[in-house]
Amino acid sequence: MRIARRSAIALLPVLLVAVSGCDIVTADLKARETAEWRKSYQLSPGGRVEVRNVNGRIEVQPSEGNTVEIVALKSARAGSSEAAKEALGRIEIVDSSSGGVIKVETRLPRGDGMFHMASSEVKYNVKVPAAAEVEFATVNGGVEVTGLTGRIKTETTNGGIVGRQIGGPIEANTTNGGVEVEVTRIAEHGVRLGCTNGGIRLRLPADARATISASVTNGGISAEGLPIEVTESSRRRLEGRLNGGGPQVRLEGTNGGISISSRD
Repeated sequence: MRIARRSAIALLPVLLVAVSGCDIVTADLKARETAEWRKSYQLSPGGRVEVRNVNGRIEVQPSEGNTVEIVALKSARAGSSEAAKEALGRIEIVDSSSGGVIKVETRLPRGDGMFHMASSEVKYNVKVPAAAEVEFATVNGGVEVTGLTGRIKTETTNGGIVGRQIGGPIEANTTNGGVEVEVTRIAEHGVRLGCTNGGIRLRLPADARATISASVTNGGISAEGLPIEVTESSRRRLEGRLNGGGPQVRLEGTNGGISISSRD
């Protein structure tokens, strides 16, 4: 027992140095440089817009006409202005658009020791035609989509997903973060929301027609203010028909609760 205590005491200064070392590294990133990348497109009818990010949020709103406008704010932090400028220059925005598909992607260098001494981020502000088909993904950051009526697919690894005033089919999945979606109607291809660690919240019109299937591994399910004809119900599962049934609404959670309510 004494040996164990002595070992723990001996390790304590090392742990303190390690923790303080992390703080020092974070504090040393005092220089910040930014740059803006901006581009506009004309999307053909039936076209698709895809944006893939690594570190940073993606915010999406409807545009006028057939115009697609993508603005990316790149930022880098490092110990000096020169190092921050160098790190900023290594952040690449790749535009591989062709035909009816507009693709924009963030690329960061790998295996560069100097780059790992810096912190980088790209924030996207995207405007697309409301009825366009879209796909948005980011690794570290959230996605927020407002006012779209076309088909939406969005995915994050570490970050939440928010959908407001959604009038088209939507598929949204996150690993670490919550999913919160408000729909103005249930489109033909329905709604599919998934979350591994975090809650799911869906708000929909009380007069919408839908067939609902919700399941969660660890957490509860609540459905309030909606005329759902329940066919199966337990703490972790809900099956039912809203106003007689309609397009599929599928909600799947692992760790976190599921809430279904009226937006009215």
